[in-house]
Amino acid sequence: MRAGLDLINEADRPVSHGPWWIAPAFVGLAGYLAWLSPRVDVPLEPAAQVLPGQIEARPLRAVQHDPPQVVIGGYQHHCNDCHRLFKSAPERRSPLAQHTHILLDHGMNDRCFNCHDRNNREKLVLRNGKPAPFEDVAVLCAQCHGTTYRDWQRGMHGKDLGSWSPAVGPQHRLVCTECHDPHVPAYADFIPLPGPRTLRMGRPPAPDEEGTDGKRNPLAQRHPPGAEHRPSPETPGHPVQKSGLPAAEGRP
Repeated sequence: MRAGLDLINEADRPVSHGPWWIAPAFVGLAGYLAWLSPRVDVPLEPAAQVLPGQIEARPLRAVQHDPPQVVIGGYQHHCNDCHRLFKSAPERRSPLAQHTHILLDHGMNDRCFNCHDRNNREKLVLRNGKPAPFEDVAVLCAQCHGTTYRDWQRGMHGKDLGSWSPAVGPQHRLVCTECHDPHVPAYADFIPLPGPRTLRMGRPPAPDEEGTDGKRNPLAQRHPPGAEHRPSPETPGHPVQKSGLPAAEGRP
């Protein structure tokens, strides 16, 4: 009997839902603060124009493998197909009859035999006279560029392709000749890719625009004093130039 009365009393009690007004109050307060916030005109720039060739991930050059081949008259030839028929001069100073597209500008390495084996054109040659396959071109370059070769081995120089983790997928570290032309290794001048543009960055004003309207956008980038204003590659009317990286052999 006592238990029955307790159940009746519990049913008669009003159900308390708590302070239901808290959630609407927070919504109203957020709207009030948003309405009082000052309006800031954040400048938005159009997307920068970038050529597909400037962001492609594949190697810049197609390297020679073993045995090396060359296209002459539309046909693939091995090096020794021609070089075993005649002997080359020790130091050639006259214009070449073949390989006329090659420009040799590599510092003191101004002779073919500095890197190519005299007796077997399908091999490279090290400073100790031992032949080396084209697959070991990095070892050949290391003879003069030791510090760069050390940085390349440790991943501080060059470029790696593939997965971040070797457990996920294969990795490929580009060798020297996949980025540098071995005959002309220095890069030509090229326009760098446009820098990052966030909502806190506006178009840097030209010197003649400074203070024309008496206003200053606190979020806009500013030129350092005395800096010359130069249009960026994505500025209308400024042509976007192709990268001056070494031309790829065997690629269009």
